Amino acid sequence: MDQTSLTQAQQKLELLPDEPGVYRFLDGKGKIIYIGKAKNLKKRVKSYFTPRAAVDPRIVALVPMIKDLAWIVTKNEIEALILENQMIKTHRPKYNVELKDDKTYPYFRLTVGELFPRLSLVRNPKKDRALYFGPYVAVRTAREALATIRRFFPLRQSKMELDGSKTYKPCLNFQLKRCLAPCSGQVAVEEYGKLVEKVVWLLKGNYEELLKQLQSEMQKRSEAMRFEEAAALRDQIRSLERTFTKQQVLSKERIDRDILSLVRQGGFAGVEVLFVRGGILLSDDFLFFKEGGLYSDQELLRAALTKLYFAGEKPLPKEILLPEVNDDILILEEYFSIRRESKVTILNPQRGDKLRLLEMATRNGEENLKQRLAGAQAEEQILAEVQNHLHLTRSPVRAECFDISNLMGKHSVASMVVFENGKPLKSDYRIFKIKTVEGPNDFASMEEVLTRRYGRLLEEGGAWPDLIIIDGGLGQLNSAIRILTGLGVNLETTDLIGLAKGRSEKAKDQKRKDRAEERPGSLETQAAPEPNREEQERRDPAGEDSGDLEAQRPAPVAPGEAGHNPEEDFEYVVKPNRKNPIPLRKNSSPLFFLQRIRDEAHRFAITHHRKLRGKAAVKSSLEDIPGIGPKKRAALLKHFGSLQALESATPDQLAQVPGLGPKDVVMLTGYFEAG
Repeated sequence: MDQTSLTQAQQKLELLPDEPGVYRFLDGKGKIIYIGKAKNLKKRVKSYFTPRAAVDPRIVALVPMIKDLAWIVTKNEIEALILENQMIKTHRPKYNVELKDDKTYPYFRLTVGELFPRLSLVRNPKKDRALYFGPYVAVRTAREALATIRRFFPLRQSKMELDGSKTYKPCLNFQLKRCLAPCSGQVAVEEYGKLVEKVVWLLKGNYEELLKQLQSEMQKRSEAMRFEEAAALRDQIRSLERTFTKQQVLSKERIDRDILSLVRQGGFAGVEVLFVRGGILLSDDFLFFKEGGLYSDQELLRAALTKLYFAGEKPLPKEILLPEVNDDILILEEYFSIRRESKVTILNPQRGDKLRLLEMATRNGEENLKQRLAGAQAEEQILAEVQNHLHLTRSPVRAECFDISNLMGKHSVASMVVFENGKPLKSDYRIFKIKTVEGPNDFASMEEVLTRRYGRLLEEGGAWPDLIIIDGGLGQLNSAIRILTGLGVNLETTDLIGLAKGRSEKAKDQKRKDRAEERPGSLETQAAPEPNREEQERRDPAGEDSGDLEAQRPAPVAPGEAGHNPEEDFEYVVKPNRKNPIPLRKNSSPLFFLQRIRDEAHRFAITHHRKLRGKAAVKSSLEDIPGIGPKKRAALLKHFGSLQALESATPDQLAQVPGLGPKDVVMLTGYFEAG
């Protein structure tokens, strides 16, 4: 960086304190481009502007962009670590390793603090009196295990509070023999507790001892000629063997341990994670870093540890094995120990069983990286095929698609979904509430949304799409062209398309018949003869159409080609400055690519629209209740979420809503009881 561009930053360098904290580098527009933490702010920040830093290509690219800097002093390095993580996820600076995707694996939650504990699957463990078992990377495996446990260990599933003082009518699960119905007093606390102990054994990996116990019970029932009970235990044993004996024992030490190994190939990198609980390999995961070549091993390992353990109250293992450890990693060790309230050790094993575990993780990581890169190549081929078939100016690496949703013009919303490299980027999804349009006017709604989206993007900057997709035909496309060109968007470098549906000949014939039946005696009742091929060629000798999309009738397979079926509906693409639409072949990659994006935009819009309708229904119902004003309606809506939940609420539950007094509770209870 030259002297003039560094002036402001250099002046601030001398003001930096010799204390721990978090620093931020800003570009010429004041946007944060890098966030870091330091034990000594002055030494760390100055190190970026020394000749030694020029060895790192990423720093070489970063330093010329730095126009200003800012910092926050913290009490210690651990506080700086926490603040840095929060700020990176909030601002997502360009030159930091991406940390936005905290891993939320399923865990089994056993509520041992309750009189009659429940077992469920959760993604966000809390610091409560429950026991947590996991993580399980494969959700399907976890659900199958839960189904097996519930079938043979019939713990209650109801969330109601049971203290033994009241009894209730048993639910359907009791009739299906999937619950012991402690709510109705059908089972003693001691007997239920024995069932809970077996579940704990199982989830801790002690299934061999549990199987021996069940086999012994089965033998006793058989000798007592209680054959039905013995057969039920036999089925239970077989199911447990199928579900749980697949788990691999990796260590004789019955401790919780995670093993992380870093692998690289070309400019890509990944971290393989083995989750070992009680000496058993519970599950594994692979964290892929597409731009891993830009970062050091320590930066990637630290990013992986942050993704895995930072957010929420996730249970931490006693040991973490890494291929290398430095001072930054040791700060994490200290922080994890505080979180776990007991010692967490981060090790770099050099010999023995722990080194073999690390080597095992490395072998699995290399295989996973190969598979990921093969998948990335397949995605590139699909994008290339889409670009070629749709005659795009560039590969549609980033595609944005819009959809409008309303019901008779009410609660109109628009969705924008973003796909990068053929995959949804949900962090960039947006919902737009239509503000300027009254009634069901999709054209005007789309104009408002495009103006807001790309007007702001042009003003503030950000990731610009390679492809903009409008759900609709020529009319919607022309409307979008007018708005975007008016904003100054260059449609020579940004591709814009409309994805439309065409009706089959069979559907059109049916529509003509329906119209004819509605208007008896009209000319439409007389079927017009189909023009022959010569007549068609005479009308359109060049083989081109008049521009009427209904008359063009594009098909998944062009007419005259093998496989064309005029009785099937089809989809086609319209583009600016192109007379003919582009047909999309059935089962082709371009059709699948566009349908997936369009359907996701539709799903996202419909989901949000339903939420708005639900809230409006609750608000409308509450407006009829005397004494319930806007603030109380908002509090009820926030507390219960739906009209159904509110109508079924008990007086005690209503009394928990902030701002509601005893008179309000009586009023609401009477209103809902009266129907």
